Amino acid sequence: MAINQFNLSAGQRAERKLLITVAEWSEQGTNNELTQVREILGTRTEDSSIEYNADIATSTDIRGFNYTDINRTQPQQDFDPYLILGGSKLGAKLNDIRRRNALSELNQFTVYVITAFVGDATNGYDAEKHVNCTIAYNSMGGDANVNFPISVYFSNDSVTGKVDKLSDDFVFTPDVTV
Repeated sequence: MAINQFNLSAGQRAERKLLITVAEWSEQGTNNELTQVREILGTRTEDSSIEYNADIATSTDIRGFNYTDINRTQPQQDFDPYLILGGSKLGAKLNDIRRRNALSELNQFTVYVITAFVGDATNGYDAEKHVNCTIAYNSMGGDANVNFPISVYFSNDSVTGKVDKLSDDFVFTPDVTV
């Protein structure tokens, strides 16, 4: 992608709100049908970045030249604070998993990363869909409010594509590969 494909003016910085992380999971409906539930992450979280945690190997050859290889990345994103808020479907889901100690259910999430600084409302926004991700709760408590910080562990089982809008009811369309 060339830099002129950003939907930003020359020299304009991309605001943090233009990097959107969305969690998705299946819920059993009233008629036993599965429905997809989504929630945009980051409400009341002041700072959150995707950390790639690269596995890097550096070596020096017999001529004295240094070489660096990146073997893989292990992307992770922390949300701290992640407050227990009324209306949070993900907060309720994670608390239910915690109460039942159903840890195996923590790795059944799909996570979308939407880079809203690439694309527009007419042609869609660039996105990645990561399946079989883990969302883990790290602690519970706090002083005046109940904090429930979470970590999102991306699976690297992903596909690129586009979303049609910047809300939790978007449609994801995978890129066509040849």
